[in-house]
Amino acid sequence: MAIPDTLAVRLMNVVGDHELGGDFLMLGRQRWVGSRRKRSARLFQDTIKARFPDLSEEDFASPDNKYSETFFERLGFDQVDSMDVSDFEDASIVQDLAGKLPKKLRGRFDVIYDGGTCEHVFDLPTAYRNIDRMLKPGGVLIGHSPCNNWINHGFYQITPEMVYGFWEKTLGYEVLECELQPLLPMFAHRSVGTTNPNETGVRPRLLGKLPDGPVILSYAVRKPLQKRADKGTKVYQTDYQARWSEGEEQQTVAV
Repeated sequence: MAIPDTLAVRLMNVVGDHELGGDFLMLGRQRWVGSRRKRSARLFQDTIKARFPDLSEEDFASPDNKYSETFFERLGFDQVDSMDVSDFEDASIVQDLAGKLPKKLRGRFDVIYDGGTCEHVFDLPTAYRNIDRMLKPGGVLIGHSPCNNWINHGFYQITPEMVYGFWEKTLGYEVLECELQPLLPMFAHRSVGTTNPNETGVRPRLLGKLPDGPVILSYAVRKPLQKRADKGTKVYQTDYQARWSEGEEQQTVAV
């Protein structure tokens, strides 16, 4: 897994816009790419100039290895860890994301970054529940997950419905952002938002036209400070919940 400049820009912006910091965990040990793609290099360089005027592009790359700890440290995080099921890339925490989570990892992190890991975990619900357990109250999950045109990349392609139906509806997280980000450098500026099904009662609708090519679901959600009393284990798609509620109301009126 690697962080191309298009997604590096999104990370710089979401961290800066929401003043994120503290203890950081990346799922998988992300490799650093930086501006190797000429078409989006300008966007990457302009963002550094605006957000970090005292730093250069070279300051974000580790001089010792190909990984991205230095990048996240430059974003302002105090402690940067990586987690993987294997030690093949020397992750600082070796842990099965879909396994039993040890107590020492519960409520430990201010920010967790899924830069392309969860779609490779077959037991996705357990992986997401463990992310929830590892976040501190008020902590933020940042996700860059394959959403469209990623056939056979992993077990899953993650959609906006997961953001709104699971993270917001079921767990009570605040959605800080949710957009579809084209990954090809020539389309880096053409991200598209969606409607919120918890507000509209129908499935998420695109708020624009997506270009051809692979698309990343770029989202950030914040864990509530207080655990919800009604936080359940069952997750349903939002528009079906709306239909069921309408049916119950109609039955009540009929009676």
